[in-house]
Amino acid sequence: MSNRNFVEWLEEMQCQALTKFQRQLVLLVGDACWVKQLLQLNEQNQSKDAWLVFSHHPEISATINNKHFAQQLGSEHSRILFSGVENSDCSALNSINLDAFAALSGTLVAGGVMCLWLEKPLIQAIEQTKKASLKYFYRQLLDNKALITITQSDEQTFPLLDGIAPVISTVSSDFLYQCKTKEQQIAVEHIIKVSRGHRNRPLVLTADRGRGKSSALAIACVELIANNTAMGHEKINIVITAPHVRSLSVFYRQLACSLAALGEKFDYANTSKTALVHPLGSITFVAVDQLIRRDDPLNISLLLVDEAAAIPVPLLTSLTALFSRVVFSSTVHGYEGAGRGFTVKFQQALTKQVPQWRSFHMHQPIRWRQDDPLEVFVFESCLLNAKLTELPLLTQPVTEISLNKATLSQSSTVQLAKESLSFSQVSSTSLIEDTALLKQVFAVLVTAHYQTSPNDITLLLDNKALQLFVAKLGDDIVGVALLLEEGCNKTADIQAIATNQRRLKNQFIPQSLLTHCGFSESFSYQYLRVLRIAIHPQYQGYGFGRCFVKALENFAKKQQVDFIGASFGANAQLLKFWQDADYQIARIGFTKDQASGEHSALVVSAMSDRGQFFERKIASEFYSSFDYLLTDEYKGLSPKLVWQILHHCPDKSLPQLSAHQLSSISDFIQQKRQFSHCVKALHYWCLLHCKENYQASILVLIERILQKKPVDEVCKNHQLTGKKMLNQALIDYIAQAQAQ
Repeated sequence: MSNRNFVEWLEEMQCQALTKFQRQLVLLVGDACWVKQLLQLNEQNQSKDAWLVFSHHPEISATINNKHFAQQLGSEHSRILFSGVENSDCSALNSINLDAFAALSGTLVAGGVMCLWLEKPLIQAIEQTKKASLKYFYRQLLDNKALITITQSDEQTFPLLDGIAPVISTVSSDFLYQCKTKEQQIAVEHIIKVSRGHRNRPLVLTADRGRGKSSALAIACVELIANNTAMGHEKINIVITAPHVRSLSVFYRQLACSLAALGEKFDYANTSKTALVHPLGSITFVAVDQLIRRDDPLNISLLLVDEAAAIPVPLLTSLTALFSRVVFSSTVHGYEGAGRGFTVKFQQALTKQVPQWRSFHMHQPIRWRQDDPLEVFVFESCLLNAKLTELPLLTQPVTEISLNKATLSQSSTVQLAKESLSFSQVSSTSLIEDTALLKQVFAVLVTAHYQTSPNDITLLLDNKALQLFVAKLGDDIVGVALLLEEGCNKTADIQAIATNQRRLKNQFIPQSLLTHCGFSESFSYQYLRVLRIAIHPQYQGYGFGRCFVKALENFAKKQQVDFIGASFGANAQLLKFWQDADYQIARIGFTKDQASGEHSALVVSAMSDRGQFFERKIASEFYSSFDYLLTDEYKGLSPKLVWQILHHCPDKSLPQLSAHQLSSISDFIQQKRQFSHCVKALHYWCLLHCKENYQASILVLIERILQKKPVDEVCKNHQLTGKKMLNQALIDYIAQAQAQ
């Protein structure tokens, strides 16, 4: 084999790709030695043509940390080698890492090549692999007409390259602010308007990767500072935040280029070069948690939030409340997570919080052409283009749905012709054979759950402990649920868990009940954990979720499972859904989860007679300590969530008011005795009163009496002028409640 022939072929192929302003996917089929020699991996250098290598194979050394591939986002590469080899000796690789494949493809520039390495030809690989996810991915490759394949042989040859005429790029520098496309120019103008226009009108800027949104943020910053006419007066202070500062490399690179192009002088205020100072203003990176937790508010003229989809929605809404001029920018399809879930959930929250928010989506690529063959393949194979089905409109909620075996009958209040709501289990084989079904399932999951990513294809197809269920109206999927079987009877494993020596996969509920709650008998039961449950956005709020859960419970009982459980980021609305379905709280996490920005909740419901007693024990133990922890670990819980938790407190766990305590409450109302003298009686009264219907005024009592927050903090949260007004608010509420 002439290695020189390959080098020449590769250069010619990349030149053609650059002429067409596209990227090329090449499949290499052969052994490790052949790949190393072909790509000259032993002669790697730091030149711009060096290969970025993602590999778990011992003979092909990775050039990046495989676990932290997301750190490459924002960088640019011209050559990437992605190992897709099934290596039985390497337990780290048991499937294609689709998250990494999609993310790294987004760093490849026009004229770049991405080589995917397999040891076997595709047809042979499809027949021999035991992994359903690999079978799916190989079939996607087989159907890819733009794929170039090079197979190892004694007399090595390379595919002939076509002579297709070049594609005329629509990317130019003929737009304002030196933007590459008209859409980028419009995006820059929208960002500038947020800074100069009306307050409390945030912008949500979305795009697929490679559209130039991060560069648009930088260009707008330079325009705002360079044209700030307030010299000698107020400088413009811009703050940018993101999940990780390393994801802002494109932003800072564009920032430096734009300033240099305008001949503007600037300095860096720190060694990491994340704080830029200019005579007319500054641009500084500040982490999200620092922005929210600061006691002294920063003097921020404009806040930019990049890769917002990777930040929990509760944190984004906090930023919206704290700052009046904000731009949220994010990748929609989400190589880092579910961008579409972000757009649905966050935009719903924005509409309630600041109805005059605006959005702009950038469609046209900048780093490659429209319909780039690599991007088309990544979107198709990683289901980034899975679209929701448009469903018939509903006008009334689903009520009184009867369950018949595995079928949910149509509600009399929902008129959907002769269609009925059906419930069925779907195998991984069905998903592989019916890609349209797989796309429907994935589209519902992505839209409803912010953490769904391409690797969930592997979860759906390969995890033997996972069970997939769908709810349908006719042929349309309206709901998807993923359930995991949990429960272990191996004494050695249980002992290792109890002594904190190990953690088992797919054993979340019994492990948490044992290690966090102290229930040694937790592994004596069988569980089904609801890993995900999602309802089509058009049908949310109509009762389909409640009916779906009941159908899952029927299935669990037939399978003689003892418990169904779920773990999620606890907010009052979501917890209410599970509590209304008769699920008991087993645990509320002490700290906020990084993914959801909320305290995690674990809920369970007994499906068997033997599980009933254990369920009551779990609930009793939780509520016995919850009251005490409200002044410590749970002091940061939202008062609405505290009320929701206490509203379902078992009667046996509630205190009883003595005659003396009732007298103390009366004395407080009549202002005969001070708050501190009566606080224990008021504490008991508040616990009991949380069982009554919700009233917004109860939140003041929860914060002051149950969580014992400082007077100043409670007054600030509820717009009260001071201690006297707060005290009167407590008296008025309790007096009114006592009079009813």
